[in-house]
Formats: sequence, structure tokens, C-alpha cells
Amino acid sequence: MEARYEVLGVKGFVGDVEGQHYDSTTLRVKLPVSKTAGTEAGFDCKDVKFGKEAEFQKLKGLPFPVFADLDIELTTKGMECVGIKVIGPVNKA
Repeated sequence: MEARYEVLGVKGFVGDVEGQHYDSTTLRVKLPVSKTAGTEAGFDCKDVKFGKEAEFQKLKGLPFPVFADLDIELTTKGMECVGIKVIGPVNKA
């Protein structure tokens, strides 16, 4: 499912923690909070996995926050991004 999102930032990690190897990139995506609980309003930040740390190296120089078209898949591990097309910076008016 492809849609336009506001990406607030990105983080990457490659290394070992307690004998487990990790190699990942995580997008910080702005999403509206759920209205079903009735105890929140506005927006929050959701971490969305996006491939290996090499993706972080490609994105780290962007002028965050940016708008991007993200190709999102909903899996048993939650939201995962399988493609990104950066549109441009968010106007800070």
C-alpha cells in the first residue's frame, strides 16, 4: 500500500548485541493517533523498519522532516517499508 507520509527522521544500526547480529534502518514516520481510545488527539511518531543499514546511509543527508511516498506492507512484525520515494522537505511556515 503506497501513500504519502511525513518522515521525521531515520536511524540505522549494524552490529552485535548480546551475540545477536543486527543490520537495520528505521524510519520515524508521523501518523495520526488512534481516535478509538478517546484519550489522545493529534499525531505521534511510529518507527517503521526499512531494510538494512545501507538504506540509512542513502537517507541520512536529507533535510528532515520530508514528505515521502512510502510503500508499506502490514506483516506479523507490524508496518514495514519496502520502498521510498522522497518528495521534498516539509514547509516550515
